[in-house]
Amino acid sequence: MAHDRDYASIYRTPFHDPNGEAVLKQVERHWRSMRNGDDLPQRVDLSPDHLSDSLAHCFTLERVAPTIARFRVAGRAVHEVLNMEPRGMPLSALFTPAGRDMLAPLIFDVCEGPDIVEVPVIAARSLGRSPLRGRLLLMPLKHAGQEVNRLFGAVVVDGKTGRRPMRFDFDRDQSLRQQAVQPIIRTVHEILSEPTVAHPAPRPALRLIVDNT
Repeated sequence: MAHDRDYASIYRTPFHDPNGEAVLKQVERHWRSMRNGDDLPQRVDLSPDHLSDSLAHCFTLERVAPTIARFRVAGRAVHEVLNMEPRGMPLSALFTPAGRDMLAPLIFDVCEGPDIVEVPVIAARSLGRSPLRGRLLLMPLKHAGQEVNRLFGAVVVDGKTGRRPMRFDFDRDQSLRQQAVQPIIRTVHEILSEPTVAHPAPRPALRLIVDNT
C-alpha cells in the first residue's frame, strides 16, 4: 500500500480529550487515503461515509484571498462554536482579533506549502469556569483542476460550548503542528506488485513489393 510518513508517529498533541484526538486522527487518515500518488486530494473525493462519528466536526473552506478562507460546508460542532450558521463566514470568525492575526499566515501556508496545520486553541468562559481548550486541523485540497483553493479540516473542544458564541485564541501552552506535505514513499515491492498493462504489439511497417513478372 502506498503511504507517506506514518502520521501516527508524528501526531504529537498534549490535548487531553481522547474522543477529540480520535476525531482528528480519523479526519487526517481520510485525507491521506485520498491522495493519488504525490498529488493532493480533490474536494470531490471527500466521502462522508468514511468519517462516521467525525463528520459533525468537519468542514470545508474556500480560499478567497491569500490569507482568508470562508466556510462552504460545516458540521454541527462548528455551528455550536459560533452559535449561528457558518456558511459564507470566514474561518477567522472563530477567533479573537489577536487569534486572527496568527491564523492568517497559516491559511496561506496550508495552500501554498502545501502544509498540514494543527492549531491548539483556547477560549475564555464565564467567571469561575475553566477555559475551553481544543484543536483545529487544516489540510489542503484541490478543486476543479490543479489549484489549491480549498481546505478540509475539523475542530474539537474538550467541553460544552454553551449558548454564547465562542472566540478562540491560540493556546500558547500547547504545541502547534505545522508539517509539510510529504511525497508518498513507495517500496520496490509495491511498484513491482502492480499489475502491468498489456499494450498491443506494434503494427508492422508497410513495405512496397514490386512484381515485374
